[in-house]
Order: sequence, then structure tokens, then C-alpha cells
Amino acid sequence: MAEEVNNNESTEQEKQNQPDEPKTLTQSELDRLMDKHAAKALEKQQAEFEKKLNDALEKGKSEGERLAQMSAEQKAQEEAKQRLKELEDKEHELNQRELKVTVASTLKERELPTDLADYLVELGDADKISNVVDGLQQAVQQGINDGITKRLRQKSPQNGATQFGDDIDKKEFDAMTAAERATLFAQNKELFNKLTEA
Repeated sequence: MAEEVNNNESTEQEKQNQPDEPKTLTQSELDRLMDKHAAKALEKQQAEFEKKLNDALEKGKSEGERLAQMSAEQKAQEEAKQRLKELEDKEHELNQRELKVTVASTLKERELPTDLADYLVELGDADKISNVVDGLQQAVQQGINDGITKRLRQKSPQNGATQFGDDIDKKEFDAMTAAERATLFAQNKELFNKLTEA
């Protein structure tokens, strides 16, 4: 039995060692095989091409959608920026109006001309405006105090009427009432004549 197994193995080896007998094909059979092989290769290439084309189309679609969506997002961002700028402008205008009203009331409380509010609002900062108003009030008060001091330095009236000094100018004369002018005429005719001539 061992011999039979060895025999079978040796016959199989011999079959494997022997070269295959060449097949002979006719031209038509060869053409048919070549056509089949070419058709399979062509089908395979066409399937690969269609797959690549579909992948490229899908990628292009998704990219196009993304770009369209991105530009829509950019539009939305631009519109939001414009709305924000408009709101900031309106808020600034409202703050300017509010500041003008506040400055005008402050000027009125301090007995300063309210027409200055328009100019003071241009400073923009409430602290700066407050400092300027304080400075204006001090300057006006100083002018008033200087005027009062100047009037007090004049001779005091002897008959209870106002006493005028020799240093009255045309502006002060024009601001006098008729009674004050009459008093000046009685006290200092030369000055009165000088001021009425000028």
C-alpha cells in the first residue's frame, strides 16, 4: 500500500513537470478572445471613469453649495455690520441730543447763556464740558465782581443819588437809564457833554 501512495505521488509530479501542450487557436478564435478581453478592459475603465466623474460632480456640488452658503453667510455678516453701524450712529446722535439738553440745563442753572450748549457739545466728553462750564462761570463771576468793585471805588453820593466817577466810557453811558444820565449831568456837566458829543 505504501508503494501505491508513492506511485500516485510520482505520477502527479510527472504530470506537473510536463509542460502544457500548446493550444492552437484559429484567427477568429484569437480575435474573439482579444475582443472579449478589450471589452472587459474598456468596461472596467468606463466604470472607473464614471465613478471618478460622479465623485468629482458630488465634490463640485458640495463645494458649490458650500461657496453659495458661505457667500450667503458673508452677506448676512455684512448686513449685520451695516445694521450695527446704523444703530451706533443713531445711539451717538441720541447721546449728543441728551448731552445738549443736559448742558443747556446746566448753563441755565448757572445763569450762563444757553446758546453755548451747541458749542460745548462739540467737546463730546461730559467731564470736559463740566470743566469748561466751571471756567466760564468763574470768568463771568470775576467780571461781575470787578465791575462791582470798580463802582464801589467811586465817590459815594452826598444827596442819596448815585455818584459817578470821571472814568465812565461811552458804552456805560449808553447803558444808563434817563435818571442816571440826569444825575450825571447834574454831577459832571463836562463828562456828560463829552459823552453826548462822541
